[in-house]
Amino acid sequence: MEPVREYELKALFTYVVEVLERLDIPYMVVGGFAAILYGEPRLTLDVDVVADMQAHHVTKLVQAFPIPDYYISEEGIRDSLTRRYPFNIIQPTTGAKLDIVPLPSDPFTLGAFERRQRLVYDEAGHSAAFIAPEDIVLAKLLAFRQTGSEKHLRDARGVLVTLWGKVDLERIKADAQALHINNQLKELLEIVRSD
Repeated sequence: MEPVREYELKALFTYVVEVLERLDIPYMVVGGFAAILYGEPRLTLDVDVVADMQAHHVTKLVQAFPIPDYYISEEGIRDSLTRRYPFNIIQPTTGAKLDIVPLPSDPFTLGAFERRQRLVYDEAGHSAAFIAPEDIVLAKLLAFRQTGSEKHLRDARGVLVTLWGKVDLERIKADAQALHINNQLKELLEIVRSD
């Protein structure tokens, strides 16, 4: 199967946002998709969304994604909500995939969820709730610490380079200290300042 095309992924994303908003499920877009919006373009094969989903949302969410056009598992969602791990919405014909992460209870994510902001993400004027740029930088540094994947550093760098002078660098530094990622941030800022 061919890799998913960008327009197919965006079409799935747009529809998922419409469904979440229609069902009054609070959410924020995170991960590579958010980093790309703020920073430098790169290929991403899926979209990550943190959602404050509750058990009463599940049936209506599943109904919004009928088989065979989509793959979504009601049982998988219920298990996801209980065990607090992501579940997928997949469009089999295109391979487009969106991961929904039940809202974690850690202070950083809860704070980021409160600071989320509505942004236009395409030429058609569609908008969605995105993690704030300061928080995506911190989230990417946390992901780098956890995984060691250089793509997280590239994403954080891209956001800082693109929005230099527009992000609240003092808040990023204070939060990095609290999250014990201040050394990673210092190294990243040295790279960004040299760019």
